[in-house]
Amino acid sequence: MRLLRAVLPHVITALAAVALTLGAQRFLSSPAPPAPQPTAPAGLITPTPSPTVGVAPTAGAAPSPQPTDAPLAAAVTRQEVIDLRVQDDRLWAAIYLMRALNHLADAEAALRMNDFARVEQILTTIDDALEQAYARAADADRDPIVQIRRDVGIIREDLYLRPEGMDARLARVRQAIMTLIEAPR
Repeated sequence: MRLLRAVLPHVITALAAVALTLGAQRFLSSPAPPAPQPTAPAGLITPTPSPTVGVAPTAGAAPSPQPTDAPLAAAVTRQEVIDLRVQDDRLWAAIYLMRALNHLADAEAALRMNDFARVEQILTTIDDALEQAYARAADADRDPIVQIRRDVGIIREDLYLRPEGMDARLARVRQAIMTLIEAPR
């Protein structure tokens, strides 16, 4: 009985993972709906070939679906997925930047209370959030994030050596993060 209690959560988790994977595969690999066939406007008369006597109709006379419709639809779907991933990365980068901004407010509050150990911990947390933002950021936003990380590292190194003016330096980091978040995309 004890073995069953120990193994049951793992079995349920494995089954749920397999079910989700299969569901995701089915959803992502579902065929695109067929493209509508172009029709002639109501006012136009399309010429139809007149049947000839004694000649059997050919198999190619019926209109066949265009073979390029499926690859074109697949390419459009792939591009939509790529666009969604880029948009998802932008959102996650903004979330991590907002997290760094939130931690920065905590660091400012700890600095006002002269709790330098807490400020150092929070600055490390800010650097972690900026690292995660860097991993998800667009190429144009990566250099500013690297510069902000450098600034946070310098502030952390100077915390015990030169604590004067630390609030102004944190304010500059705050402004740099705000500018990066509000930058037009």
